[in-house]
Amino acid sequence: MKYAKFAAVVFVLYFLGYVLGPTITPMLVDDKEKESDLVQEVEFNGAVYTIDLAEYRDADLPQTVKIRNPVTIPTTDGEGEVRLSKGDVVNLLNRKDDQLIIENPQSNGKGKVSPEDTDIYMVLAQKKFEKAVADRGGAMAEITPPVPKPAPAPVPSPAPAPGPEPVAVVEAPTPTPAVEPMPEPAPTPAPAGGGKLTDGQIEELMKKSIAGGAVKEFKTEQVKGWKASGEETIDGTEYQTGLAAYEAATIFGVRPVQAKALIKDGKIERWVYAKSGMEIQ
Repeated sequence: MKYAKFAAVVFVLYFLGYVLGPTITPMLVDDKEKESDLVQEVEFNGAVYTIDLAEYRDADLPQTVKIRNPVTIPTTDGEGEVRLSKGDVVNLLNRKDDQLIIENPQSNGKGKVSPEDTDIYMVLAQKKFEKAVADRGGAMAEITPPVPKPAPAPVPSPAPAPGPEPVAVVEAPTPTPAVEPMPEPAPTPAPAGGGKLTDGQIEELMKKSIAGGAVKEFKTEQVKGWKASGEETIDGTEYQTGLAAYEAATIFGVRPVQAKALIKDGKIERWVYAKSGMEIQ
Protein backbone atom coordinates (compact mmCIF):
# COMPACT_ATOMS: atom_id res chain seq x y z
CA MET A 1 0.00 0.00 0.00
CA LYS A 2 2.86 2.38 0.88
CA TYR A 3 4.58 1.75 -2.48
CA ALA A 4 1.33 2.33 -4.34
CA LYS A 5 0.99 5.82 -2.75
CA PHE A 6 4.61 6.65 -3.64
CA ALA A 7 4.03 5.59 -7.25
CA ALA A 8 0.87 7.73 -7.41
CA VAL A 9 2.79 10.85 -6.21
CA VAL A 10 5.52 10.30 -8.82
CA PHE A 11 2.92 9.91 -11.57
CA VAL A 12 1.13 13.12 -10.52
CA LEU A 13 4.40 15.11 -10.53
CA TYR A 14 5.33 13.71 -13.94
CA PHE A 15 1.91 14.61 -15.31
CA LEU A 16 2.11 18.20 -14.00
CA GLY A 17 5.58 18.62 -15.51
CA TYR A 18 4.40 17.26 -18.83
CA VAL A 19 1.38 19.58 -18.93
CA LEU A 20 2.92 22.77 -17.50
CA GLY A 21 6.41 22.45 -19.03
CA PRO A 22 5.57 24.03 -22.42
CA THR A 23 3.95 26.99 -20.60
CA ILE A 24 6.72 27.67 -18.09
CA THR A 25 9.72 27.16 -20.42
CA PRO A 26 9.03 30.11 -22.77
CA MET A 27 8.59 32.40 -19.77
CA LEU A 28 12.03 31.44 -18.45
CA VAL A 29 13.61 31.86 -21.89
CA ASP A 30 12.01 35.32 -22.33
CA ASP A 31 13.40 36.48 -18.99
CA LYS A 32 16.87 35.39 -20.04
CA GLU A 33 16.57 37.20 -23.33
CA LYS A 34 15.46 40.37 -21.56
CA GLU A 35 18.49 40.23 -19.31
CA SER A 36 20.80 39.91 -22.32
CA ASP A 37 19.24 43.05 -23.86
CA LEU A 38 20.71 45.07 -20.99
CA VAL A 39 24.31 44.19 -21.91
CA GLN A 40 26.44 46.29 -24.26
CA GLU A 41 30.12 46.56 -25.04
CA VAL A 42 31.21 50.22 -25.05
CA GLU A 43 34.47 51.63 -26.38
CA PHE A 44 35.82 54.52 -24.31
CA ASN A 45 39.25 56.13 -24.50
CA GLY A 46 40.74 53.17 -26.35
CA ALA A 47 39.36 50.48 -23.99
CA VAL A 48 36.26 48.27 -24.38
CA TYR A 49 33.98 47.88 -21.34
CA THR A 50 31.10 45.39 -20.90
CA ILE A 51 28.17 47.23 -19.30
CA ASP A 52 25.36 45.09 -17.82
CA LEU A 53 22.57 47.30 -16.50
CA ALA A 54 21.10 44.35 -14.60
CA GLU A 55 24.15 44.46 -12.29
CA TYR A 56 23.59 48.12 -11.29
CA ARG A 57 21.43 49.26 -8.41
CA ASP A 58 19.25 52.31 -8.92
CA ALA A 59 21.50 54.27 -6.55
CA ASP A 60 24.53 53.56 -8.78
CA LEU A 61 22.90 54.97 -11.93
CA PRO A 62 23.57 58.59 -13.05
CA GLN A 63 21.05 61.27 -12.09
CA THR A 64 20.81 62.61 -15.65
CA VAL A 65 21.30 61.18 -19.15
CA LYS A 66 21.32 62.56 -22.69
CA ILE A 67 18.95 61.49 -25.45
CA ARG A 68 20.75 59.77 -28.37
CA ASN A 69 17.74 58.96 -30.58
CA PRO A 70 14.56 61.06 -30.87
CA VAL A 71 11.80 59.59 -28.66
CA THR A 72 8.30 60.46 -27.49
CA ILE A 73 7.07 60.23 -23.88
CA PRO A 74 3.68 61.09 -22.37
CA THR A 75 3.02 64.19 -20.31
CA THR A 76 2.71 63.79 -16.54
CA ASP A 77 -1.08 64.10 -16.72
CA GLY A 78 -1.22 61.46 -19.47
CA GLU A 79 -3.23 63.68 -21.84
CA GLY A 80 -0.47 64.62 -24.29
CA GLU A 81 2.94 63.68 -25.63
CA VAL A 82 6.40 65.27 -25.43
CA ARG A 83 8.97 64.75 -28.18
CA LEU A 84 12.61 64.65 -27.06
CA SER A 85 15.41 65.39 -29.51
CA LYS A 86 18.99 64.19 -29.66
CA GLY A 87 21.14 65.94 -27.06
CA ASP A 88 18.29 66.76 -24.65
CA VAL A 89 19.28 66.25 -20.99
CA VAL A 90 16.64 64.49 -18.85
CA ASN A 91 16.41 63.29 -15.26
CA LEU A 92 16.81 59.54 -14.72
CA LEU A 93 14.29 58.61 -12.01
CA ASN A 94 14.68 54.82 -11.87
CA ARG A 95 14.55 51.64 -13.95
CA LYS A 96 11.82 49.09 -14.55
CA ASP A 97 12.49 45.79 -16.32
CA ASP A 98 14.55 46.71 -19.40
CA GLN A 99 13.31 50.32 -19.60
CA LEU A 100 14.49 53.60 -18.06
CA ILE A 101 11.97 55.95 -16.45
CA ILE A 102 12.94 59.54 -17.31
CA GLU A 103 11.51 62.99 -16.65
CA ASN A 104 11.83 66.27 -18.54
CA PRO A 105 10.58 68.99 -16.15
CA GLN A 106 10.86 71.76 -18.77
CA SER A 107 8.24 70.13 -21.00
CA ASN A 108 6.27 68.37 -18.23
CA GLY A 109 7.06 64.94 -19.69
CA LYS A 110 7.60 61.63 -17.91
CA GLY A 111 7.78 58.09 -19.28
CA LYS A 112 9.77 55.00 -20.24
CA VAL A 113 12.50 54.81 -22.90
CA SER A 114 14.96 52.15 -24.02
CA PRO A 115 18.47 52.49 -22.54
CA GLU A 116 19.83 52.43 -26.11
CA ASP A 117 18.03 55.72 -26.81
CA THR A 118 20.20 57.42 -24.14
CA ASP A 119 23.94 57.72 -23.43
CA ILE A 120 23.71 55.73 -20.17
CA TYR A 121 26.10 53.01 -21.42
CA MET A 122 28.76 55.60 -22.29
CA VAL A 123 28.32 57.34 -18.89
CA LEU A 124 28.78 54.06 -17.01
CA ALA A 125 31.80 53.14 -19.15
CA GLN A 126 33.39 56.49 -18.30
CA LYS A 127 32.80 55.80 -14.58
CA LYS A 128 34.52 52.41 -14.93
CA PHE A 129 37.46 54.09 -16.64
CA GLU A 130 37.77 56.75 -13.95
CA LYS A 131 37.57 54.11 -11.20
CA ALA A 132 40.31 52.06 -12.87
CA VAL A 133 42.49 55.18 -13.08
CA ALA A 134 41.88 55.96 -9.40
CA ASP A 135 42.70 52.35 -8.41
CA ARG A 136 46.02 52.63 -10.22
CA GLY A 137 46.98 55.72 -8.24
CA GLY A 138 46.09 58.45 -10.74
CA ALA A 139 47.47 56.95 -13.94
CA MET A 140 45.48 59.56 -15.87
CA ALA A 141 48.74 61.48 -16.24
CA GLU A 142 49.84 58.82 -18.74
CA ILE A 143 46.91 59.76 -20.96
CA THR A 144 46.35 63.50 -20.48
CA PRO A 145 49.39 65.59 -21.63
CA PRO A 146 50.80 67.83 -18.89
CA VAL A 147 49.87 71.50 -18.93
CA PRO A 148 52.98 73.54 -19.85
CA LYS A 149 54.28 75.89 -17.18
CA PRO A 150 53.94 79.60 -17.95
CA ALA A 151 57.13 81.32 -19.08
CA PRO A 152 58.77 83.50 -16.41
CA ALA A 153 58.07 87.20 -16.63
CA PRO A 154 60.92 89.20 -18.22
CA VAL A 155 63.15 91.15 -15.80
CA PRO A 156 63.05 94.87 -16.64
CA SER A 157 66.41 96.35 -17.69
CA PRO A 158 67.76 99.26 -15.60
CA ALA A 159 67.12 102.72 -17.03
CA PRO A 160 70.20 104.20 -18.83
CA ALA A 161 72.06 107.06 -17.19
CA PRO A 162 71.11 110.49 -18.54
CA GLY A 163 73.56 111.77 -21.18
CA PRO A 164 73.98 115.02 -23.07
CA GLU A 165 70.84 116.33 -24.73
CA PRO A 166 70.83 115.21 -28.40
CA VAL A 167 70.81 117.77 -31.19
CA ALA A 168 67.67 117.60 -33.31
CA VAL A 169 68.38 116.64 -36.92
CA VAL A 170 65.75 117.39 -39.53
CA GLU A 171 65.60 114.80 -42.28
CA ALA A 172 63.74 114.91 -45.54
CA PRO A 173 60.50 112.89 -45.41
CA THR A 174 60.76 109.39 -46.85
CA PRO A 175 58.19 108.75 -49.57
CA THR A 176 55.61 106.12 -48.58
CA PRO A 177 55.76 103.13 -50.96
CA ALA A 178 52.58 102.22 -52.74
CA VAL A 179 50.75 99.30 -51.10
CA GLU A 180 49.72 96.64 -53.55
CA PRO A 181 46.39 94.90 -52.81
CA MET A 182 46.68 91.32 -51.46
CA PRO A 183 45.42 88.69 -53.91
CA GLU A 184 42.12 87.09 -52.89
CA PRO A 185 42.38 83.39 -51.87
CA ALA A 186 41.32 80.95 -54.51
CA PRO A 187 37.79 79.57 -53.84
CA THR A 188 37.49 75.99 -52.61
CA PRO A 189 36.50 73.78 -55.57
CA ALA A 190 32.98 72.44 -55.41
CA PRO A 191 32.64 68.71 -54.62
CA ALA A 192 32.76 66.55 -57.72
CA GLY A 193 30.02 64.10 -58.69
CA GLY A 194 26.86 66.08 -57.89
CA GLY A 195 27.72 67.31 -54.37
CA LYS A 196 29.77 64.26 -53.30
CA LEU A 197 33.40 64.57 -52.21
CA THR A 198 36.10 62.46 -53.82
CA ASP A 199 38.21 60.10 -51.69
CA GLY A 200 41.09 62.59 -51.77
CA GLN A 201 38.84 65.45 -50.70
CA ILE A 202 37.45 63.37 -47.80
CA GLU A 203 40.96 62.59 -46.54
CA GLU A 204 41.99 66.25 -46.79
CA LEU A 205 38.77 67.33 -45.01
CA MET A 206 39.45 64.91 -42.13
CA LYS A 207 43.05 66.12 -41.74
CA LYS A 208 41.94 69.78 -41.57
CA SER A 209 39.20 68.91 -39.04
CA ILE A 210 41.56 67.16 -36.61
CA ALA A 211 44.30 69.78 -37.08
CA GLY A 212 41.70 72.45 -36.25
CA GLY A 213 40.88 70.77 -32.90
CA ALA A 214 37.47 69.29 -33.80
CA VAL A 215 37.91 66.60 -31.10
CA LYS A 216 39.96 66.35 -27.90
CA GLU A 217 40.32 62.55 -28.02
CA PHE A 218 43.32 62.46 -30.38
CA LYS A 219 45.69 64.67 -32.38
CA THR A 220 46.93 64.61 -35.96
CA GLU A 221 50.30 63.15 -34.99
CA GLN A 222 48.56 60.09 -33.46
CA VAL A 223 46.83 59.14 -36.72
CA LYS A 224 48.44 56.22 -38.57
CA GLY A 225 46.19 56.28 -41.64
CA TRP A 226 43.32 58.13 -43.34
CA LYS A 227 40.83 56.71 -45.84
CA ALA A 228 37.37 57.28 -47.28
CA SER A 229 34.89 54.55 -46.31
CA GLY A 230 31.89 55.06 -48.59
CA GLU A 231 28.37 56.16 -47.70
CA GLU A 232 26.22 55.25 -44.70
CA THR A 233 22.69 56.06 -43.54
CA ILE A 234 22.37 56.91 -39.83
CA ASP A 235 19.04 57.86 -38.20
CA GLY A 236 17.57 58.39 -41.66
CA THR A 237 20.33 60.75 -42.82
CA GLU A 238 22.79 59.76 -45.55
CA TYR A 239 26.45 60.57 -44.89
CA GLN A 240 29.74 60.16 -46.67
CA THR A 241 32.19 58.64 -44.22
CA GLY A 242 35.93 58.53 -43.64
CA LEU A 243 38.10 56.62 -41.17
CA ALA A 244 41.08 57.83 -39.15
CA ALA A 245 43.08 55.04 -37.49
CA TYR A 246 45.03 56.16 -34.44
CA GLU A 247 46.61 54.71 -31.30
CA ALA A 248 45.41 55.75 -27.84
CA ALA A 249 47.48 55.38 -24.67
CA THR A 250 45.25 53.96 -21.93
CA ILE A 251 45.75 52.35 -18.54
CA PHE A 252 45.63 49.04 -20.39
CA GLY A 253 48.44 50.03 -22.75
CA VAL A 254 48.43 51.42 -26.29
CA ARG A 255 45.27 50.36 -28.15
CA PRO A 256 44.37 50.83 -31.86
CA VAL A 257 41.18 52.84 -32.36
CA GLN A 258 39.22 53.88 -35.46
CA ALA A 259 37.37 57.21 -35.56
CA LYS A 260 34.70 57.78 -38.21
CA ALA A 261 33.87 61.17 -39.75
CA LEU A 262 30.21 61.72 -40.73
CA ILE A 263 30.18 64.11 -43.71
CA LYS A 264 27.14 65.92 -45.13
CA ASP A 265 27.07 68.69 -47.74
CA GLY A 266 30.86 68.70 -47.87
CA LYS A 267 31.29 69.30 -44.12
CA ILE A 268 32.03 67.02 -41.16
CA GLU A 269 28.99 67.06 -38.85
CA ARG A 270 30.60 64.96 -36.09
CA TRP A 271 33.21 62.31 -35.26
CA VAL A 272 32.13 58.95 -33.77
CA TYR A 273 33.83 55.74 -32.71
CA ALA A 274 33.67 53.38 -35.71
CA LYS A 275 32.81 50.36 -33.56
CA SER A 276 30.19 51.69 -31.14
CA GLY A 277 28.86 54.75 -32.98
CA MET A 278 29.23 56.87 -29.83
CA GLU A 279 30.15 60.51 -30.46
CA ILE A 280 33.78 61.50 -29.80
CA GLN A 281 34.18 64.63 -27.70
